[in-house]
Amino acid sequence: MENRSHSDQGLKLMVKKCRSEFQREENTEYYEDYRAAERKFVKFCLFNKTG
Repeated sequence: MENRSHSDQGLKLMVKKCRSEFQREENTEYYEDYRAAERKFVKFCLFNKTG
């Protein structure tokens, strides 16, 4: 069970990093549905990162 909590923490940290990358002034003022755009960006960030 301990391994799962560590992997959950790592995933939460990755999501937090992606959200912080998305939270820019140009994004907050541009998107009408900010939450939906943020979710799409986080998914893109997590599944399409290379390197």
